[in-house]
Amino acid sequence: MEEEEEEARGLLADGPDDAGRDAPAVPGALPALCDPRRLAHRLLVLLLMCFLGFAIFAMIIRLPFRLRLNGWGTIIFSCFVCIGQVIFALGGIFNAFWLMEFGRFVFGIGGESLAVAQNTYAVSWFKGKELNLVFGLQLSMARIGSTVNMNLMGWLYSKVEASLGSAGHTTLGVTLMIGGITCILSLICALALAYLDQRAERILHKEQGKTGEVIKLTDVKDFSLPLWLIFIICVFYYVAVFPFIGLGKVFFIEKFGFSSQAASAINSVVYVISAPMSPIFGLMVDKTGKNIIWVLCAVVTTLASHMLLAFTLWNPWIAMSLLGLSYSLLACALWPMVAFVVPEHQLGTAYGFMQSIQNLGLAIISILAGMILDTRGYLFLEVFFIACVSLSLLAVVLLYLVNRARGGNLNYSARQREEMKLSHAE
Repeated sequence: MEEEEEEARGLLADGPDDAGRDAPAVPGALPALCDPRRLAHRLLVLLLMCFLGFAIFAMIIRLPFRLRLNGWGTIIFSCFVCIGQVIFALGGIFNAFWLMEFGRFVFGIGGESLAVAQNTYAVSWFKGKELNLVFGLQLSMARIGSTVNMNLMGWLYSKVEASLGSAGHTTLGVTLMIGGITCILSLICALALAYLDQRAERILHKEQGKTGEVIKLTDVKDFSLPLWLIFIICVFYYVAVFPFIGLGKVFFIEKFGFSSQAASAINSVVYVISAPMSPIFGLMVDKTGKNIIWVLCAVVTTLASHMLLAFTLWNPWIAMSLLGLSYSLLACALWPMVAFVVPEHQLGTAYGFMQSIQNLGLAIISILAGMILDTRGYLFLEVFFIACVSLSLLAVVLLYLVNRARGGNLNYSARQREEMKLSHAE
């Protein structure tokens, strides 16, 4: 208790710093790395949030399910991830497919909820000028995790196979168990984030925990029309990206005559581009504002990408590069908008609901995409994806009109947001 009071006195000695930027050092104040208001400390939190996403997406499965979100909840969900991965690996070792399915179910409970916790942590610590950049960095680390998973697990399997002297379910299970080390990294990050978040709330007397309160279905009735439009944009956009990537390799082989290796390279270019470009786009959106305009640009570019793939024989590297750029831009501009239209105590509910319906849409559309591909072929499949992106585009236009009619702040410039922040502070 004495240590907490000493930390608080140190912060008070440093004077108020509402902007959360690096302030001049004052004798008796906490070091910058230990001061929750200082940039150095918040960068430490950002690093932990990014590695939380990296670890999860390295082994991720999507599942529409949500539980309580707070500091302890984040730790519990990380434990679900670790336990689920162990069960999944044991299913491989004992050649029990049902056990592997159960393991992925347990993993999904924790993994998807951690993604929501990551978003609420981001808003809690970085709501303001850096929020779009933070979402971009989180997406970048998640995509790096996915890329590591796609490229490392095959190599690891071959090494385990050489060590054990045979292939098969045992080798697969051992490989999955070793790969689960990333889940331990996620748990460590969750523990550190929970401690730092509670410490900041205690020292600065902030009620940050409210951003991760219990998710209540009754909050859905209070969601505004702009938020529902954001949900629609999210669902119909992502269903034209992830299912396509899942089916893309064979598409590039059959339509363009690429080898299996070349098709895999083209198919993965979306993630390769998003890793470095997401932080850049996030910084750009932070500097300029105009979130709806950037979302509009991203959706239009994605529509052009699918039309090129469907109706031309141009080198698919062009279309997939456009898709990678637009995918990165949309994530940086779309997801932070939730924080602009939802009260802080409902952020966990809003982000949880957004990811739930996104995953539900992905599950349904993936099934439909497979049926269309089996019965009609790739041209009809691309037309279907174009229709989905067109619906997303219509929702963006409606969001722009509704936001303008209501005098909303979704399309404010960075300068307008800063002026609004200062007026609220007064």
